[in-house]
Amino acid sequence: MLILSIEMSSLENDVALLRGETVLARRMWHAQTFHHTRLFDLLREVLAEAGVAPEQIALFAVGRGPGSFSGTRVALTAAQALAMPGGQPVVAVSSGASLAHAVAAAGAGAEKIAVVGDARRDTIWLGVFDGKTGAPAQPAPWTVLPLAELVATLPTGAKIFSPDCARLLPHWPANLPQPVAKYPTAAAVAALAQAQLASGALPEPLVPIYLHPAVATPPKH
Repeated sequence: MLILSIEMSSLENDVALLRGETVLARRMWHAQTFHHTRLFDLLREVLAEAGVAPEQIALFAVGRGPGSFSGTRVALTAAQALAMPGGQPVVAVSSGASLAHAVAAAGAGAEKIAVVGDARRDTIWLGVFDGKTGAPAQPAPWTVLPLAELVATLPTGAKIFSPDCARLLPHWPANLPQPVAKYPTAAAVAALAQAQLASGALPEPLVPIYLHPAVATPPKH
């Protein structure tokens, strides 16, 4: 099955065309040095390199965060725009969950995997996953909390991974092991999308994961 996967939730962005688990073509870029609007140029390059037309793609997979709201929004829009003419399915998965899924598949060597990121507003986001399967340790894995509360929240012995180490490490609690810098990838997003389809899990909504309440609320009448 041909899968086009897009992951843009962190600073390291990625688009890949895969046949099953085999990557046929891939482009990676750094979000701070590459404007989101050039994504469609890279998509054309990936398809041309693999000799594949958009209508041949069986599935579009896309990461929906947590992370960069603008990046995930562009990725979701691009996947839906490419899929619309041929009516192919688009499957969105949590980017952080795809990272945990990939770490577990590679052999994390821990009972629990913690994925953390910078949630801004002096908070972090946290998801805890099973170290062997990569499945969420809770039905709703993402929690927003002050960094200082992470010590009391983390399961004992959990291995910590983060796509936001550069921002988190200057403020990291001294009594916690430092996180391993790791980014979700397009291949990991595709792998989780296939696993969720195979399990019959309910699809995730095609919207970015946004963990904070709205900054502005409608006035009361």
